[in-house]
Amino acid sequence: MSKSATPLTSHEKIDVCRGLFAFLVVIAHGVDIAWTIHPHAPTVMPIWVHDLWLYVVAAGAYWVIGFFVISGYCIQLSVERQVRDGRFPLKTYLAARLTRILPLYYVALASAVVFEFLMAPARPGCWPNGLDLNTLTAQLIVVQNLSQTYGSFAPSWSITNEMFYYLFYGVVVVVALKRGVRPTTLGMLICLTAALSLEWAYFLHFRSNAYIRVPGLLFGLGVVWFQGAMVAENRDRLRDSKIARIASSLWPMVLVLAMVLWYFHTIHIQILYLILGAAFTLMLMRFAVVDRPGAVAPDRGALGTLIRAIGMASYPTYLFHGPFVMWLGSMMIRLNLVGDDWRVTWVVLSAAGIGSGLILGYVAERPLMAWRAGFLKRLKSEPPAPLAAGSPSPILGIQQ
Repeated sequence: MSKSATPLTSHEKIDVCRGLFAFLVVIAHGVDIAWTIHPHAPTVMPIWVHDLWLYVVAAGAYWVIGFFVISGYCIQLSVERQVRDGRFPLKTYLAARLTRILPLYYVALASAVVFEFLMAPARPGCWPNGLDLNTLTAQLIVVQNLSQTYGSFAPSWSITNEMFYYLFYGVVVVVALKRGVRPTTLGMLICLTAALSLEWAYFLHFRSNAYIRVPGLLFGLGVVWFQGAMVAENRDRLRDSKIARIASSLWPMVLVLAMVLWYFHTIHIQILYLILGAAFTLMLMRFAVVDRPGAVAPDRGALGTLIRAIGMASYPTYLFHGPFVMWLGSMMIRLNLVGDDWRVTWVVLSAAGIGSGLILGYVAERPLMAWRAGFLKRLKSEPPAPLAAGSPSPILGIQQ
């Protein structure tokens, strides 16, 4: 079997999914922006066609849930690599997480401010809220999803959740190791308890109270995040399970079921998130059960380069596409380049958002990751603090 024909490893599949999910979010938002540029287009569609676009193609939330599950999986692997002899280097963990998220995030936020200024004379009507100093300040401290997002930087809402889960899980690992319990179990129990309590209060008593709804969703999506972490923790056990092999093969059907139920408006959005979480958890289980133990990706030549480029493009695509595509739509309006067919506008905006993400993956994400690798290497080379006698062994399920 040639190297290019060797089955993809789970890590390669995750890279492909990360990039593909980001591209699908761009395509979804391309519909939103194209419809604001062509406001009459959705009004002349048959209702079933309109809903197909709105609840399937333009439903970027599907793929954001996939990001959450993958994030939990990857962070669990990172935690396992860092725990040694009952010690968890919280400082190194936090440095790794913050240097992964914040540098490019702040560059993207600055670009959003610039693009909002440039598009002001002919701004498409998508994402009109939050163009004020208070919201910009919330974006600076990454709490925008607890209040409001800044204009065209609206797709960054999920970064609030990611930052919370990163910080929360770091604390959970420290506490769990001291208590001799599994961090994933403790984190899942906390999220489940908080989510169920808050959602119960929301649905029965406080339907108009954002102070109940927002943290309820935060912890509810945390349940989804920890599902990914638990797959990572139990990946070897899953590989040996016939039930896991059968169940994981059903993930495409569960994903389609979520889309069908949402299309027909038969479920609340919280239920949609749970079904999507199940679908993408099964997807990761599938990656794990078909992966060979210790499999290392061979040099795949051009295919390997493409896989790495797609994975590298994921985060910059997600962060930058909103402001950039909105600005491009504004320029099309100002230069009278908008045609009669809204689908042409949609294709142009989507292609530009995806293409810019691929470029930014190379010119921005790649050098930032190289700098980060050097920074973390220097940080890890610092001598560790002495280990206290009688420290417990790590309870992480899988040791590497």
